[in-house]
Amino acid sequence: MPGPAELSSAWIEGDPSARWRTSAGHGPGTGARASGSSFLEVPRGCRLPRHTDSAEETIVVTGGSAEVTLGEDHCSVRAGEIAIVPADLPHEVRNAGDEPLRFVAVYAAPEVVTTYERPVQPEGKKERKPVA
Repeated sequence: MPGPAELSSAWIEGDPSARWRTSAGHGPGTGARASGSSFLEVPRGCRLPRHTDSAEETIVVTGGSAEVTLGEDHCSVRAGEIAIVPADLPHEVRNAGDEPLRFVAVYAAPEVVTTYERPVQPEGKKERKPVA
């Protein structure tokens, strides 16, 4: 059983609004065979920038409020609510409140590739693997 999540900072160079912290939740490394997850925190005034995930994602907001852009559509999601994101659909999650936005991304696959439009720091790559 994994311990408490240690969140690592991520950002897009030259875009002060693209700032977030993340940690892998569960996946093949923790014994999962059919799902994976990650924990995310987005500071006030910031966003998880536009990206795609190789598996369907359920965004579960646990604190704060989000504006989720799914393709060209927008929806508001508050603590205790969810948003469903189809696999490979470009989407973005923006902090829409005055407190940190916290959410869990639950994926319908144990291994997921997230692809951003621009390289993510500190690794400097467009592709990331968000599950453990």
